[in-house]
Amino acid sequence: MNKREQTQRFKIDVNKNNDIAKYYEIPKIKILFHNEEFLVIDKPYDVRIDGDTSKGHTVLSLLYNQIPNLPKPLRNVHQLDHATSGCYCLALTKKSAGIASVAFAKRKVDKYYLAIVRGWMKNDSYVVEQPIADVPNNRYRMCIGTEDNPGKSSKTEIKVLRRGYFNSSLPPSSSTTPPLSPSEYIQVTLIRLHPITGRRHQLRLHCQFLNHPIVGDWHYERQIMDYTDTWRMMLHAQKLVIPLNKNEEVLDVDAGDPFSELVTENSGYDYVDEVQRENK
Repeated sequence: MNKREQTQRFKIDVNKNNDIAKYYEIPKIKILFHNEEFLVIDKPYDVRIDGDTSKGHTVLSLLYNQIPNLPKPLRNVHQLDHATSGCYCLALTKKSAGIASVAFAKRKVDKYYLAIVRGWMKNDSYVVEQPIADVPNNRYRMCIGTEDNPGKSSKTEIKVLRRGYFNSSLPPSSSTTPPLSPSEYIQVTLIRLHPITGRRHQLRLHCQFLNHPIVGDWHYERQIMDYTDTWRMMLHAQKLVIPLNKNEEVLDVDAGDPFSELVTENSGYDYVDEVQRENK
């Protein structure tokens, strides 16, 4: 899909007198699944689900512009962070919203995420069971629970897919990307995450707990190391599987992998030797 197919021209007035107007590119959202009951999209990163549109598009405003005959309201049955991309499911009827909401509430939904995290993880798999708690007087962040602020239990399964290098300067689609030297790359690990529970910021905090925060995570990466000033937070909801009824009918949707091409192989660098040196 080229850039012209991904966006459409939309004229918008700049001031109240309607005498100044500009053209803006309106992003098109990729539809992964659509029937009479559900709409599943590949949510763009850095786009809010709903709310005030005066400061930018929302998922709902983009969808109604793209598919004007969608029913109202579109019913949210789960959440994705503003900075996260990937599978996002909306129910189109009250009945389907109830079915999906019950499945999420009973933890019968399987969700799989991809992330690029800082550093090379030593193990090939992890199970993180750390509670997630609110941060007092801060609505933007969560934290690992403590004795004084216990929070709620949470569990994440993590599998390492690849260890390698990442360049944070420009996205791979940019035609202006300059040739890069090895010193311009940082060590990263590409991982798949399977949250067993669904707490707010769970995956981001569990990666931070392992001292491998997600690349580009403004709230949690910079708490423990230098922030990677890149074009997005590297967290993507890859796969969503929702059971729909007792006849084993499922909604199974995959939003692909935007990260593998960003992690280069460990060319000229031996990961095993490096780990052995660190452990001495």
